Amino acid sequence: MAKKKNKTKKEITRVNNKIDGSVLNKFYAVLGIICFLCFFYLLTLYITTKNSEDTTSDNSNDNSNAEASISYDDIMVGRSFSMSDGEYLVLYYDKADDDISSTYSGLVSTYSQKDGHLKLYTVNMGNSFNSAYTTGGESNKTPATISDLKINGPTLIKISNNTAVEYIEGEEAITNYLQ
Repeated sequence: MAKKKNKTKKEITRVNNKIDGSVLNKFYAVLGIICFLCFFYLLTLYITTKNSEDTTSDNSNDNSNAEASISYDDIMVGRSFSMSDGEYLVLYYDKADDDISSTYSGLVSTYSQKDGHLKLYTVNMGNSFNSAYTTGGESNKTPATISDLKINGPTLIKISNNTAVEYIEGEEAITNYLQ
């Protein structure tokens, strides 16, 4: 019987060694995966830091780091008749043209400082989304809806309760109205 007890202890010991080896192998596998992920994390961190240093040094003489700002006064043509204000003005002009843009931005600034002014929205007709509403021919001076709107050059429209009340075309007429 003594032999059976020794044999049983040896089998138990062997089984325990197999379990310990299996757990140890899993531990090494997890440790290897963690090391692998840490390596790639550090590599990514190094590359992104190096790239940001390169871009910063390339743009050090550039003034392209200006902050972006959101203008709530610039709208798309499609929103012209649907703003929440009861009565407001919408100025349509091509902001890509430097001469026209400087003239009208000055007018908008001056008008906005006046007491009792209406809310003034601007539309960039140079934008490709707004180009469907520009016409080389005659404009529609009595648009009832946005689909009726045809703009030919700088235009100012006074809108009240989602309908066009006044339609003003041309730089001189718009300047006189806003001053």
